[in-house]
Amino acid sequence: MKKMLITIIVIVFIIGIVLALITMISARKSDEVDNDEGNLVEYVTVNMTTESTEEKTEEVIFSPAEDTFQRVDTNNTTTTDEATDNSGASSDSSSPDKYTVNQNTEDTKAPVFLINSKNVNVNKGTPFDVHSYIGYADDVDRDVELIMDGSVNTAETGTYHVTITLKDDAGHTTSSDMTVNVNEGSAPPPEDDGPSTRPGTESFESFDSEYRKAGTQLGLDVSRWQGSIDFNKVKAAGCDFVILRIGGYDDNEFYTDRCYQEYLQGAKAAGLKVGVYWHAEDSTPEEARASVKYMLDVLDGEKLDFPIAYDWEDFLGFEDYKMNLQDINDCFEVFADEVEAAGYEACLYSSLNFLETVWTNTRNHKVWLAHYTSQTDYTGSYYMWQHTSSGKIDGVNCAVDFNVLYE
Repeated sequence: MKKMLITIIVIVFIIGIVLALITMISARKSDEVDNDEGNLVEYVTVNMTTESTEEKTEEVIFSPAEDTFQRVDTNNTTTTDEATDNSGASSDSSSPDKYTVNQNTEDTKAPVFLINSKNVNVNKGTPFDVHSYIGYADDVDRDVELIMDGSVNTAETGTYHVTITLKDDAGHTTSSDMTVNVNEGSAPPPEDDGPSTRPGTESFESFDSEYRKAGTQLGLDVSRWQGSIDFNKVKAAGCDFVILRIGGYDDNEFYTDRCYQEYLQGAKAAGLKVGVYWHAEDSTPEEARASVKYMLDVLDGEKLDFPIAYDWEDFLGFEDYKMNLQDINDCFEVFADEVEAAGYEACLYSSLNFLETVWTNTRNHKVWLAHYTSQTDYTGSYYMWQHTSSGKIDGVNCAVDFNVLYE
């Protein structure tokens, strides 16, 4: 009996030792697994934090000189996804911040009216939309607030007075008064898509007599609105050159002027010097680059006698483009970069008003000035002057623009 009891005690002791060993081994494996899982969680957390930080500090901007996008961080350190320059543009245009407006820039200027109709007429029963009569912009803010004090009741004829105030994010304001006349009347007929029938009033003979001096040449600029043109008669009348609308970008679509090829062949055959202008409505550097690509395809290497003119004129309702003034200037600079990379020269076409309120032309590209007067008082530099849109010359059946080129 005593021996059996001792045997049972030994067996129980051995079983206890075995169980203890098993427990220790299991605990060690559990600790190793826990440590591995902890390291994995920590690794994932660090990487997720890094990605989140990059997303918050990275800004993608357009680089006009390269077919790439560049990332600029908050420390102004630039990395490039591709280093290959496919455009051939100058190194000056490859600066990563050249066509980027820093929205943290201090806004020290008030918004400006680009188009400001002081007295407008509205037909009775026609909705009144103030944006149909004004255009405005700011140097920094892309979404200027408009406040209209007063109301217009187009259900009743009469005269209404409103005050329009523009306010930017920095709190600067600009105000202007508008008189709205609600009249009995009917809606105007739809615009004819055919050639113009408006007659010219200033003869080329008188234009020639007044403005042909030593060191000047006289010419026209035309588009499909002039309809059929006899360039031999135009040349015989004393015209030296013609600037053709090659096409443009309108309502997010590219187009080629339907008369461009006909005009190009006719003008060159008549011995006239020839240039082209591009009707622009781009609002981003990407659109400006795409415009040049389309235009160059149409131009197909044609030799020109004048710089290619950039003609951006949609300033009525400019606020709809959600641009600031720097943005539109950047679009022109991108256009010029791409045109020059293709071996042509670029110039800026604009009226006196917008040359003074919109365009900065920081790199002093040639300017084609539009100012319909007998003697312009524009004080800036220009190489060609569009003197009138009411010219009359043999070979053109409607009004046409007259230009003075200064050699």
